[in-house]
Amino acid sequence: MEPLLLPPYIDAFVSPIRDNPVADVAIIAVFILIVLDVIFGLGNAIAQHKYSSEIMRKGIAHKCAELGFILVGIVADATIIGGVDLGFTAPVLVSVCVYLAIMEIGSLLETFADMNPELANSPLFQLLASVQKKKLDVPKEDADDDKQ
Repeated sequence: MEPLLLPPYIDAFVSPIRDNPVADVAIIAVFILIVLDVIFGLGNAIAQHKYSSEIMRKGIAHKCAELGFILVGIVADATIIGGVDLGFTAPVLVSVCVYLAIMEIGSLLETFADMNPELANSPLFQLLASVQKKKLDVPKEDADDDKQ
């Protein structure tokens, strides 16, 4: 079976996913983490009698924004692959997915701590929480440089 031939202007938007197994794994990991976060968050809210449709709607909106962020990463990578100079050449899609995966892991850790406070005191939990916090912290001087 011959591979599907796409016009170059369409293929540029497919290739960041098709040609990059790391991006494939990163996208799938984020999707799995999002689903797990929704399942455990919903289960925790129901178990603690704190379910709120308003909070659920906000959570769904946040998850949709995360998926939109992934789409922006795909378009940015495709634009770079297509030869447009965006001022950087880093793989945007994988970076976006790593950031979102770290955020989702942090959200899951918060939920697990709420579900089982004893678990939150375990050494492994503390290690995961500290790694997640370090990955998302931006040093103040770096943040100030970005504003200039």
